[in-house]
Amino acid sequence: MPRVEVRLLKNVDEYRQCEIVQTHVWGGPVATRELLTATQKYGGAVIGTLVDGKVVGFIYAFLAQYHGNLAHWSHLMAVEAAYRDQGFGFRMKLVHRQVALDRGIKSICWTFDPLQSRNARLNISRLGGLAEEYVPDCYGRFPSLLEKGLPSDRWVVNWKIATARVEKRLRGEAPSFDPALPRVNETRLTAQGFPQNRAIRLNLKDRRLLVEIPAQTDTMRSQAMPLASRWRLEVRRIFQHYLVRGYRVEDFFPPQPATAGRCYYLLQRTSKEQVKRQNAKGKGQR
Repeated sequence: MPRVEVRLLKNVDEYRQCEIVQTHVWGGPVATRELLTATQKYGGAVIGTLVDGKVVGFIYAFLAQYHGNLAHWSHLMAVEAAYRDQGFGFRMKLVHRQVALDRGIKSICWTFDPLQSRNARLNISRLGGLAEEYVPDCYGRFPSLLEKGLPSDRWVVNWKIATARVEKRLRGEAPSFDPALPRVNETRLTAQGFPQNRAIRLNLKDRRLLVEIPAQTDTMRSQAMPLASRWRLEVRRIFQHYLVRGYRVEDFFPPQPATAGRCYYLLQRTSKEQVKRQNAKGKGQR
């Protein structure tokens, strides 16, 4: 059996291996070994998964403020392709949570692509993070093997690591999928087997709504780029519309028998006071 460690990384050689992981995942290093070294020394956190002593995944987070509160901003997380779907991302997040709590930090924030179902499942369903803001083209267009030239739209996640919501999710407690909930978008499959929107409803007022996204975004981007580009703009329109009207992302349902193999975000309408605060935050950032 291979020996697996998930821990804070310790030396320049381990940070160099993080550069290699970044090159395999994104096409080049985003955070150099010098930056990782300085971050680890001065308040941030660089956490890695090592298999038989080799770094195969890592998290890079720096000290930040989010809406006036001290936080760790988890800017990068990557796992080598051969080691994905083995729970390493989840394990690194748990280690990061404990590191932050030990340092008196109660919030870890990051961004992720709204169309990446694997990330949505981890960040929202399993960890209990809240997707609080939708930022169009967050980082501009950049040469990424995953992005493929699309606008870099992102959810901003606030993982409030000391809350009861997070404790429940980490114990595996989560709402079950309700197929009777109203759906913002209705889809059908193309000849290639990818979902495409045939109807989008922006006039719904129910307390809870479902929004479908593709389950295999990376494959779509490789085989049907015009459709992938349409999805980027359509989900941007959907989420921006409903966030302004007081909805937030409450959960994410990955492909499973209950969803007929498809995946959905669950939106839930918040109170009027929460709407005011949410909209005020958005205005402050523009």
